[in-house]
Amino acid sequence: MNIEKYGFDSKDLVVATAVNAYLRNLTPEARKETLAEIVSCEGNETVVDGPALAALIENAKVVAMIGSEEWQDGEGIYQKMLSFIRESLPAVDGKKYIARMPESFLRFIQDLATE
Repeated sequence: MNIEKYGFDSKDLVVATAVNAYLRNLTPEARKETLAEIVSCEGNETVVDGPALAALIENAKVVAMIGSEEWQDGEGIYQKMLSFIRESLPAVDGKKYIARMPESFLRFIQDLATE
């Protein structure tokens, strides 16, 4: 999925990238099951389970933080990006994030669930 199409700001992009990477590393069955626990349809309405989405964000954050320890330091823009990710991820709180998440992140999750 091209997450750039959602127009995330830098902080939302870090969260979306972590979630996307986390889901991509699951088996297709586990990914589908995880997203089904978060997004469901009730009639014509799409319902998102906030606590389940917050848990997904927390799980993705932890996996990304662990993985980022293995990333090699670099130079220039790469190093700036890597430093930003390493500084931003620990501050992400899934419950707080969903309380103020942008509409674009909600669309992103809904689109992931329908892929």
